[in-house]
Amino acid sequence: MRQWKPSSRKPAGDGGTINGGFFVLSPRVLERIEGDATTWEAEPLQSLAHEGELMAYDHKGFWQAMDTLRDRDLLERLWASGRAPWRRW
Repeated sequence: MRQWKPSSRKPAGDGGTINGGFFVLSPRVLERIEGDATTWEAEPLQSLAHEGELMAYDHKGFWQAMDTLRDRDLLERLWASGRAPWRRW
């Protein structure tokens, strides 16, 4: 598969890992959340890591955020061009 390269309008990253911000949780994790005042990044996330219950998946394929109109437009242009890396048909 041909690798997608960002346009020259946006500088390329340094190749480091980013956090996509997605979690897949067991329903039991909800027991660690006391209420709206619970800060996810403090408790319970830290205790899950300390207990060895926090894992990560290192995705090596194409990834592009779609948080803004600019992101959506980029992804739609890739799709329309027929060069979308995630396109399988």
